[in-house]
Amino acid sequence: MKFLKYLLVLILVIAIGGIIYIVMQPSSYDIARTKVIKAPVSTVFNTINDLKTWEKWGPWHDEDSTIVVTYGDTSVGVGATSSWTSKDSPGNMKTVNTVPNALIEQKMQFGDFDPSDIIWKFEEAEGGTKVTWQMKEENAPFVFKAASAFTGGWDKMLGTMEENGLNNLEKMILEEEKLANSFRISEVATKDLEAKKFIGYFIKMKINHEEMTNAFTTNMPKAGMYAMKSGLQYGDFTPAAVYTKYDEETQETEFYIGVILHKDLQPGEGMTAVDLPSGKGVMVSKFGNYGNGDEEAHIKIAAYLKANQLEQRWPVWELYVNDPTTVKPQDIQTDIYYPVK
Repeated sequence: MKFLKYLLVLILVIAIGGIIYIVMQPSSYDIARTKVIKAPVSTVFNTINDLKTWEKWGPWHDEDSTIVVTYGDTSVGVGATSSWTSKDSPGNMKTVNTVPNALIEQKMQFGDFDPSDIIWKFEEAEGGTKVTWQMKEENAPFVFKAASAFTGGWDKMLGTMEENGLNNLEKMILEEEKLANSFRISEVATKDLEAKKFIGYFIKMKINHEEMTNAFTTNMPKAGMYAMKSGLQYGDFTPAAVYTKYDEETQETEFYIGVILHKDLQPGEGMTAVDLPSGKGVMVSKFGNYGNGDEEAHIKIAAYLKANQLEQRWPVWELYVNDPTTVKPQDIQTDIYYPVK
């Protein structure tokens, strides 16, 4: 009995000592970690600013598979909210302030405890973006102090979590950047081309990819808006470009930016109507962001024409099949058509 009595006393002493140790721990913390991620500031900012991405890189998801997240009416920017349940406790988060590409401020709450502050800072740095993840609170509850005390203190507990999260974030962003810059090209196929009607804006310039991109950025929205203001729906036309010249020797190109029509429409001011003739042709589909893989797709068609002793005719046209805002960059589809003799 004496042994049991001494054992109980020892347990009580240890328990009291543990409680005293926890109580003596600081109730406030301000922990931050910084990492340079090799990606533009806008990419890093936009990723963190969308709470739906947190499931992909949040370090707590690696440790607790029972977490189930739901989202509010918006998941991006000020007013974005998320909440979760798990085996440990429920929680929620809200974005309360943002400065584009510079700052995100959030409130994170577990159960009924007071929320803590989450602060993100973004700076341009050599090689990418310097991002700082800061967590702070003035009066942490006893249960959190206990977790901190037995894991080596606030800095070790939260700092390690921030480090893991930033590493996960970097890995995810780099993988998505790689995918966004990737492309794939279908096999070249022969086609019986149907006659089509095209309207668009004529461009004549030296071959310069930056200036050509600017021409598309300026004129493609104009063509689409004209078609819609004229009463056509998106399915009544397809964004397209028609090339009548592309001379690599002289570095000269002539092309039209506009839409292929599936319903009749007269060209608007500054636009030209172009008849695309019926006949034999070949086509290839390229999947990838605009500018990625375009040259390779045309080279693939040229190799096919040479191998099959086919002679190209003009014009050549490209159809921009899907809306780039509704698909991933690597799934943006461009169909390229070459008429042949």
